[in-house]
Amino acid sequence: MFDLARQKEPQGIHFWATLYVLIVLLGTLWHVLRVRTWPSTEGQLLRLGIRPLGAPEFDTLKQDHVPDALYTYQVNGQPYQGREISVWKMSASGLLRNTARILPRQVQPDASGKVPVYYNPKRPHKSLLLRPGWLSILFVSVSLAATVGLYLWRW
Repeated sequence: MFDLARQKEPQGIHFWATLYVLIVLLGTLWHVLRVRTWPSTEGQLLRLGIRPLGAPEFDTLKQDHVPDALYTYQVNGQPYQGREISVWKMSASGLLRNTARILPRQVQPDASGKVPVYYNPKRPHKSLLLRPGWLSILFVSVSLAATVGLYLWRW
């Protein structure tokens, strides 16, 4: 396969591209499964919504927007601040910029702004507001199968 790729043969290029995508998807699946085991603590939500990404654009339709959160929580008496909502990163611009609100809408604070915060027990400063669900695992697994299937079907 190395020789095929070096000779710019489609099968060799497709093989190495497939291998790269499989490594990325396996790493993603491992991360999602690991995050599902993180413990939770109670946190205080300070901000939740979307924000512009990067420098302001002259044309607002071209401005990217990303989910935005700020929350505080404690682990073993040590205070932390977090900003991450989910393992999935999202940005949107133009007419679709409100799709960046999908993740913030899934966070359900109580009346006083308390939310569950999922944190890495080995690195408590790493945290999320949303634990990945079975749909995330299914999505990554189907992507893995489709990647392998496409290569096998094509070659």
